[in-house]
Amino acid sequence: MGEPLTIVPNILHTIHLGILKHLMDSVTSFLKQHSRIGEFNQLSVMMPPYPGFARCNKPYSQVTEWCSKEMKALWRLIFPLFAATLLNPSGSQKFPFTEALVCIENLVYFHRMAQYRYLTEVKIKKMENYLDEFQCHKHGFRQFRASKSTQKVSEAWKTQLTLNTQEERQSYPAWN
Repeated sequence: MGEPLTIVPNILHTIHLGILKHLMDSVTSFLKQHSRIGEFNQLSVMMPPYPGFARCNKPYSQVTEWCSKEMKALWRLIFPLFAATLLNPSGSQKFPFTEALVCIENLVYFHRMAQYRYLTEVKIKKMENYLDEFQCHKHGFRQFRASKSTQKVSEAWKTQLTLNTQEERQSYPAWN
């Protein structure tokens, strides 16, 4: 065991507010794509209360503002909720579900380690390993985190395709 370092990360803004929002945006989009958001919402309100845990009164997707206590509770719940939501995948869902679970698991472990009051070299190395594993398995979420320029290009293509389809339908009376 190494000597404790005097590194105390400021995780409130960096992790709680930043990473959690991006994570949950990606998780929500992933679950919608796989038609599992309903199960996730249902499970989020079914969690029983226990000491030190702020139970959700509304389904996850109906919560519009999060306070610090609720965000901490969500960090505790995200992995088990996500895992329970992804139970019984179809054959084509097994690989993306496994990758998504490994990705979320490593980010949650990183978050837990970041809450330690003092970090040793060993703990920092573990955190680096969790981030490396997260990086290796995050590709399933990339499609949900497009940059603004990519989103603009995507919207332009979508608009153009819609216009092309409308023009084609008008030029072929049999389609009307």
